Amino acid sequence: MKRVLLILSISVLFFGCDKHDVDYKKNIPDGEHVYPPEEPEEPEEEREYTIEDLNRFVVPGPGDYRNVDRFIQGYMTVTEVDVVGEMNGLGINYVVRLLFNGPVVKGGLYKNDPCDEGFNEIADACGDIYGPYDVVEYSEIAHPVVVCRNNIKYDVYVIGGNYDKDHPDGALINDLVVLRYEKRLKRPFNLGKWTETFLWGYGGDLTYCNERDETMIAVTKHSSLQITFPEHAGTYSFRVVAKSGDDILCNKIIENVELPARK
Repeated sequence: MKRVLLILSISVLFFGCDKHDVDYKKNIPDGEHVYPPEEPEEPEEEREYTIEDLNRFVVPGPGDYRNVDRFIQGYMTVTEVDVVGEMNGLGINYVVRLLFNGPVVKGGLYKNDPCDEGFNEIADACGDIYGPYDVVEYSEIAHPVVVCRNNIKYDVYVIGGNYDKDHPDGALINDLVVLRYEKRLKRPFNLGKWTETFLWGYGGDLTYCNERDETMIAVTKHSSLQITFPEHAGTYSFRVVAKSGDDILCNKIIENVELPARK
């Protein structure tokens, strides 16, 4: 009798533990394991880089990075555009250099430099404002940037022969011309809060560019009209017209240019 009671007690104990284990496992979602909660990580403190860090990590060339008050040092209202033609140094197109003239509102580079009346108001309106984390490479400072404020449209005509089957003598050839120019570009460094400002070259089909209100273009030697060569080699002349609104800024003929055939 005692043996029977002992067997029954062990059976109850065994099946009770087995049922408790099954019930416990039912409360655990499939495919998941139970781990102790992790302590939240402390956010990593952002490093504060200095101008000295920029000049050590990012070597721009012969100069170094400086903090400035303004990047643009003059705002020109263009009243005259002159043009000078020359062959591209690589022999891939004919280049018409654009030379600008007009009154300039001048400013100083640093906070205490003298400025023309109204300069600071124009600079503020154009967003040419710099704080403690904005830098400019010294080569840009050494050559002060002047930009034109008015939107200028260009038209180029061929004179003295048929340029190709779609452009007879006297035709507008804007679709064969690319306008090259420079504008201010501001971009972030990959070093903390710092940003850099510099001139960046742009280019586009003249027909497309004439449809845009492009202002604040830098008045530099890099502004040009680049003309595709004609279908057949020969001597051609070009008439270049520049307008700002109803004002004609240029109406000049570049005569007798010997050009090779396009490839």
